[in-house]
Amino acid sequence: MTPHMVLDVSSPAGCRSGARLDIFPGGATPAVFPARTPFWVGYGFASDSTATGERSLDGDLMRFELEVDGVSVDAQIELTHQGDAIVRKAVVAEFPSGLPAGWHELAGRWYEGERLLFASRADVEFVER
Repeated sequence: MTPHMVLDVSSPAGCRSGARLDIFPGGATPAVFPARTPFWVGYGFASDSTATGERSLDGDLMRFELEVDGVSVDAQIELTHQGDAIVRKAVVAEFPSGLPAGWHELAGRWYEGERLLFASRADVEFVER
């Protein structure tokens, strides 16, 4: 990663409905999750530099992409500023209606520019309560 960037796997700030599903490599991804129950997946990047005008978190240089069952998921980008500098970028995909019952594959990829930093795939069974 660039000298002033760190991967931030903590929960992005903000009000979210439902639980966070963690799919980070080596994380505690559940094998079973309730069907049609709200959840979200989100990760981010943080700058270890507070230099005024730092914009390396803006745009697509540092990004997280999510697919569910092979389909790209739209995600919201949340930027945290300290003065003029962007110090944190969170990428969050929310599923307010959850997913239907059955097996679903969640695949995440973390990038710096065109370079793949991490990839993770989790198969989760969504079950009726």
